[in-house]
Amino acid sequence: MPRYLLTALVLLLSPPLLADTLEQLLPAAVIQPITAQLQHNDQAHFAVVDYARRSTSPRFLVFDRTSHQLLASYRVAHGQGSDRDYDGFAEHFSDTDNSHASSLGTFRTGDNYQSTQPGHGLSLRLTGLSTSNRNAEQRAIVLHGNGYMEEDFIRQHGVAGRSHGCLVLSSEDRYQAIKALPTGSLIFAIDTRRADHGYLEPLQQ
Repeated sequence: MPRYLLTALVLLLSPPLLADTLEQLLPAAVIQPITAQLQHNDQAHFAVVDYARRSTSPRFLVFDRTSHQLLASYRVAHGQGSDRDYDGFAEHFSDTDNSHASSLGTFRTGDNYQSTQPGHGLSLRLTGLSTSNRNAEQRAIVLHGNGYMEEDFIRQHGVAGRSHGCLVLSSEDRYQAIKALPTGSLIFAIDTRRADHGYLEPLQQ
C-alpha cells in the first residue's frame, strides 16, 4: 500500500472522543485520585493526558473543574525514551535525567515564558507533584509547541514527533492550552492501560 494511503488510514482510524465528561472518558480507578486532588485546587480548568492513546489521537483533554465537562482536546507528544521503536505509543515512563522519556503523575502549571529553544516559542513551566515526576523542573519538562505536532508533519510521517519528555502541542493548540491552564492549574499524566494508578499519589510534604 502506498505510504500516503497508509498515513491517511492511520489518521482515520485514530479513535475519536465519543464522550464528553471525565466520568465517561476515563475508568473509575483513575477518576478517584484525580477528583481527590481537584478538591484542593481552585482553578477553573484542569487537563488529563492519557498516554494509552496513540500520539496521533487527541489525548490532551481539558475539562471544566466544576462540571467535569470536556472543553477541548489536542494532540500531544510523548518522549523519545517512551517510544523507542517510534510506533506512536508510549510504553516506558521515567523521571530520570537524560531519559528523554515522559513521566506519569500530577503536574502544576507555573508561569509562561518565551523559550530560547528553536521552535518552542511561548512555553509553560511545570512542577511535578508526584513521586513519579518530582524531577520535572530539574529535567526542564515544560509545555511548548513544535512543528512536529502540526497536521502536515503527522500526515507526511503517519505519526507525531517525539519530545525529550516535554508536553508538546501544535503551535495553535499550545496557545489555547496555555490560555486554559493558568498558573496553579493541574495536569494529570496517566496511562489507562494500567490497573494501578498509584503514580498519582502526591508527594509527602
